[in-house]
Amino acid sequence: MDASIRAILDRHIIDVQSLIYRNIAGGSLEVMPHWVRGFSGLQQPVFNTFLPRDLAGLSDDTLADTAAFFSSRNTLYGVELIEDFVPGGADYLNDCHYQSLPPELALVISGQPNEVDRNTEIMIEKVDTVPSLTAFCTLMHLVFDFPLRDMIKLYSVAHLKEDRIGLYLAFLDEQPVSAGALLRTNGAASITNLVTIDDYRGQGVATTLTYRMLADARELDCDHVMAYSTAQGFSLFHRLGFEIFSQRQWFLPPGIDYE
Repeated sequence: MDASIRAILDRHIIDVQSLIYRNIAGGSLEVMPHWVRGFSGLQQPVFNTFLPRDLAGLSDDTLADTAAFFSSRNTLYGVELIEDFVPGGADYLNDCHYQSLPPELALVISGQPNEVDRNTEIMIEKVDTVPSLTAFCTLMHLVFDFPLRDMIKLYSVAHLKEDRIGLYLAFLDEQPVSAGALLRTNGAASITNLVTIDDYRGQGVATTLTYRMLADARELDCDHVMAYSTAQGFSLFHRLGFEIFSQRQWFLPPGIDYE
């Protein structure tokens, strides 16, 4: 990949963090030269994060400071590691006895997606009212099994006023069965929290929704679109033409029961 494109995407990763946390009710984000720290107040580690930006950002001192920061707020947190930012960071955290979660692939597509079969029975709507935002949060709650109050805080009414955030619902049988978010910053975009209810998987719902979000990103002059995928979801993005950019992995501090 061209170094200039990689630089754009590296910056986009940080900009998306800023967009997310600063639109959470009560959320905040610190962006420092060597690390980024996001606080949501939700009791979910992946929504309170410490992201090292380079090797200098991952050290005993920065980890201790981060532990003290979140401990003072009585909040669970996780260390978010982008492989290209901190080569060898996973080994360092494993040596420090952090609990690793399964890695996710950071993917990117530039230009037109591949033509794929889409489900013509699916109706896709952008979330632009409080009732549709409530439906979006409810769907996220059902799939992720996070408390509904957390989903409502994470996706606050502020999202309806932020034109760089697009929330989507996909309907089948007149029911909302899939959802996703498109976050745009400076010519790039990220697809996040793409979910589908179990009973509607394998019917082209997520493919159709992703294709629509990619079309909207192109219309809004986003030349590059990123997504994070588990191994299970990789085939969907691969069919559309996404390529591997890097890898993301979460690490949970030792000594905490996350049951």
